[in-house]
Amino acid sequence: MIRSHRVETILQRLTDLDEVYDAILVGRDGLIVSGVLHTEDEEVIGAMSAAAFGSITNYTTQINSGDTHHVIVETKTGTIQMEEAGDLILIVTTRGIGNLGRVRMEMKKACRQLAQLVASY
Repeated sequence: MIRSHRVETILQRLTDLDEVYDAILVGRDGLIVSGVLHTEDEEVIGAMSAAAFGSITNYTTQINSGDTHHVIVETKTGTIQMEEAGDLILIVTTRGIGNLGRVRMEMKKACRQLAQLVASY
């Protein structure tokens, strides 16, 4: 579908940020396209992330708030951020408080690049 080397490079740039722990790209069906993860449960993480993003998207549509583009979940240890990248979903986890604005800005940049890659195929 997409040249995985380019995708891996984009995800690696995200994980090079001090705050970012994991970065994964999944289809809306939960199947993993590519990822830089510190866990063995990649399939489970991909499926659960796509399901969570889908549920939030359904919720925002139901309450007439428009389309969901970016979701931030704050946890005890950091954040889970999800953003649409064309027909895919980029999921990034952070540790600590760090510069979340920078993470979000880099995610938006990565999503634009990923959406262009997907559109070119």
